[in-house]
Amino acid sequence: MLIRVYTAALTAAQALFDRFGKAADPYMTMVGYFNSLRELGGMKRLAEDDVQTRAYRVQMSMVERPGLAQRSVMNIRELTSRVSNQDIPKYLDQLEVMFKSEWDPEKGKYVTRWEEGDSRAIDIVLATNMLSVGVDVNRLGIMAVNGQPKGTAEYIQATSRVGRQFPGLVCTVLTWARPRDLSHYETFEHYHATFYKHVEAQSVTPFSPRAMDRGLTGAMLSLIRAKSE
Repeated sequence: MLIRVYTAALTAAQALFDRFGKAADPYMTMVGYFNSLRELGGMKRLAEDDVQTRAYRVQMSMVERPGLAQRSVMNIRELTSRVSNQDIPKYLDQLEVMFKSEWDPEKGKYVTRWEEGDSRAIDIVLATNMLSVGVDVNRLGIMAVNGQPKGTAEYIQATSRVGRQFPGLVCTVLTWARPRDLSHYETFEHYHATFYKHVEAQSVTPFSPRAMDRGLTGAMLSLIRAKSE
C-alpha cells in the first residue's frame, strides 16, 4: 500500500510540475513519517527499488493513468538517529532546496536540469519522531504517515511539518490488523475534527498562557462550588 501511495503522490506531483513549474514545488518532496526504525528501514529499501521503478515506468502501463507523469526518483534521505550529527544539518539544508523549473518549448513542459556541483532537491525524506521537533521547512507540502502514532500530540506535531506556507496534504496509511489503527479508522472524521481535545495532559507546557486560559476557569469553578457546599 505504501508503495502505491508514494508512487501516486510522486508522479502526480511531477504532472503538476510539468504544467505549472515552480508553483508545484511544495509537492515534489514526499515526506514519510514512521513510528519505528524497523518500519522506516523496510520502506527505505522499497523506496530505493519498487517506488523508483514504478515511478519511472508509470506511463508504460497498458492502462492510461490520467494525472500521473513519469518521474526519476534519485535523491532519498532519512532523518533518524541512524544519521550522523554531521549529516543532519546537510539534509535539512537540502530540504530547503527547490526543484529547478525551466520551460522547454520542444517538450512543451517545465523541466529540471541540474548542473554538476548543484545541491539537488530531495525526492523522498523518511523520518521518525525526529521530524516532530525543530524541522521548520516551509516548502514541504505532502506527507504519508505510516500507522497511527501512539500520542495525539505527536500526531499533530509531526503532521504540522507540512503545509506551513502552502496548502498541505497528509495521507494516513492505517493497518487493519492493528487495534489502534482500526479504532482511528472507524472514528477518523470525528477524531480529526476534535483532536485538540485528545492531546495528552503530560504534553501540555504548564503555566503557559494558553494552558492557563484553558485550565484556570475549571479550577476557579471547582473552588467556588467547594466553598458553596
